[in-house]
Amino acid sequence: MARLIPLILIGLGLYFWFKARKRTAAYVEDAESDNGTPRR
Repeated sequence: MARLIPLILIGLGLYFWFKARKRTAAYVEDAESDNGTPRR
């Protein structure tokens, strides 16, 4: 059980990291396709 906890934490970290990356990429793509210039 003690060995399982770090694996679960790493898995959750990767899951949320990929989720955030996908959301960021979608936002950047949306901002750039709006009018050609990225807005901040």
